[in-house]
Amino acid sequence: MMKTRHQKIAKVFGNLLVSLATPLLLTLIDWPFRDVLKPSNILLIYLLGVFFVALRFGLWPSMLASLTSAAAFAYFFAPPIFSFAIADQENLLGLAVMLLIGTVTSKLAETVRLQARIATFREQRASALYRLSKELAEARLERDIVDIGVRHIHAEFGGKNTILLTNRAGELSYPTQAIWPISLRGANLQVARWVFSHGKSAGHGSDYFAEETVVYLPLKGAIRTIGVLVLELSAAEKLAQEEQRLFLDTFIGQIANTLERAYLVEQTKEASLKIQSETLRNSLLSSISHDLRTPLATIVAAASTLETDEERLPDSSRTNLIRTISSEAHRMSDLTTKILEMARLEAGEVVLNRQWYEPEEIIGSALRRLDKTLKERPVNIQIANSHALINVDAVLLQQVIVNLLDNADKYSPSGTPIDISVETSEQGVGIQIADRGTGIGSGYEEKIFDKFFQIHPEGAQSGVGLGLSICRAIIDAHGGQITANHRQGGGSIFRLWLPYSECPPTIALEENEGE
Repeated sequence: MMKTRHQKIAKVFGNLLVSLATPLLLTLIDWPFRDVLKPSNILLIYLLGVFFVALRFGLWPSMLASLTSAAAFAYFFAPPIFSFAIADQENLLGLAVMLLIGTVTSKLAETVRLQARIATFREQRASALYRLSKELAEARLERDIVDIGVRHIHAEFGGKNTILLTNRAGELSYPTQAIWPISLRGANLQVARWVFSHGKSAGHGSDYFAEETVVYLPLKGAIRTIGVLVLELSAAEKLAQEEQRLFLDTFIGQIANTLERAYLVEQTKEASLKIQSETLRNSLLSSISHDLRTPLATIVAAASTLETDEERLPDSSRTNLIRTISSEAHRMSDLTTKILEMARLEAGEVVLNRQWYEPEEIIGSALRRLDKTLKERPVNIQIANSHALINVDAVLLQQVIVNLLDNADKYSPSGTPIDISVETSEQGVGIQIADRGTGIGSGYEEKIFDKFFQIHPEGAQSGVGLGLSICRAIIDAHGGQITANHRQGGGSIFRLWLPYSECPPTIALEENEGE
């Protein structure tokens, strides 16, 4: 502050020195030509000097230059020379006109300079606001917004500052991120909390807590007070000017609105996650309750019949009831297994045990698991390259194929064929499973892979709606893709694409090595 005051004093004395030196310099230039130049011409030259000082240094230096020019003209050029007396009335009138014109033009020049300074100042403010707005528009996290605000306020107002926000407990506290060198520490949190709760400024130069050495300003958003800005005294002193205070208020408004936007976005995200979680929970409960209630009711009814009417029932009826109990128990077990499998996949607990297998081997294992289910249905298998290899987790990929074959059996008429084909390329292996069922309606090609989604939730063959979700999760874990489409001629076709993660070995080479 002392340095700034000394600089201002030095600048004032420098302006005064130039104001005195300019007329004297013009006198030295005009003196050799005093016999050639008319007094009116000499006065015009002095007037040019006054214009120069007015444009360059302002009103009062130009007034001093005008008076100095008048004295120099009277002493050196107006007869009698070397005397301040002016004998010629014409010279006296010219001198008076010069002083008048110098005064008027100095005032006009000062007005132009002031307007230029105002225009420059406004341009600088607009540029500063643009830079602030641009960075704030790109910020998404609260800590980034605080860092941007602290930096820009320091750049424009010169003092250390900090922005205090509420923590998870709802109390005002210092930011938890790394401290900037320009960040202000040691603020009175009690005063800051008072400002936050009352929404009023406090600290040095205000009506509240005036003994403080810093200024506390509330950050007010459109809905609520977001936090508190704390400014050190050197920056707060600039706020005595109304225009500077309005400029700071604009800065604070931009920062507060951005912080509020980030807060609302976070609240919206949390609300959306809660809604999704609640929807998922309701869907799970609804699906489980519906899909477990049916087999449980069937088991209970069959068991009650066996218990009460065992002696009157023929052997065939008892056998059918036992089979029904066994079938529904297996159905319950299958539903439970799918739910647990989906939970494991989403929790990331499944580690792929990748090894090289022939697709024919995995497909054969899946068909053996469904041997009873598919014993009366033709299954056509077409493998373009019987020696192709894929690097996969065989157990998980087998589960995918089992799920798809089970769906094809459930949702296609009895006796219609299921077609399985395998194609290979340099990039990977593609597996297709197609049926001749009702097909997939338009718009459902992606939706059927959503958890708990069922096209026919009340159908006799409906499950929990997790089979295809499990398939997609497993294929995604392998870095592949699974798609579903309506099959030309009727039915559905599911396509699996499994890219090579490394160059597959050749069976011929391994056989040669074995020899």
